[in-house]
Amino acid sequence: MALNVGPDFKQRWLGVPESVRQAYLDDLNRICDVLKPDTSLDAWVDYDQQQQQYSLAKIDFAYTELKAHLIEEAKIRNQLALEQKIAKKRAEQEALALQLQLDEERKFAAETEKLSLLRQSLEQEVHAYTARYTQNSHHAVNHISVVPMNQNDLSMLENLKLRLELESDALIEQAVTIFRAKLHTAAHEEIEYLLKNSEHIEK
Repeated sequence: MALNVGPDFKQRWLGVPESVRQAYLDDLNRICDVLKPDTSLDAWVDYDQQQQQYSLAKIDFAYTELKAHLIEEAKIRNQLALEQKIAKKRAEQEALALQLQLDEERKFAAETEKLSLLRQSLEQEVHAYTARYTQNSHHAVNHISVVPMNQNDLSMLENLKLRLELESDALIEQAVTIFRAKLHTAAHEEIEYLLKNSEHIEK
């Protein structure tokens, strides 16, 4: 006569704590004892009741320990997963910050080059404009000298040159300020994210 222990008995049997398996074996041994001819049935019943209470207490304790162990393992897995997520997020933010920095550096270099070329072009135009009114014309038909620029015209040209230089410097300073602000914002967001997830780990 076969005992119906249900499906996957071997797997379930090996999956329980050792103390639980031992408690079941002790119960089976007591059942075998009752079949012996010299066993007192009344004494066996009293002893069996005591041992059943002991077995139940031992089984409860074993499963309580197993549950605590599984909970601790789950906490460790969750913490590791969260740390990996934080590390991945940090790497993404660092890559984004680096890309942002490279983009801003390229833009800054392009703006600087553009402003430098603009300044050179304006200086050349100012010099050419000044020379046109300060030098005598040797190729005029009537050999009439060009009237040199007066002080007011020279002052206006100098003011124009100074204003253009100030505007180019202001544009460069503005580009640097925008770049620093973006880096500051990226760093602030990363710090807030790390602090938020650190609180989750502690909980």
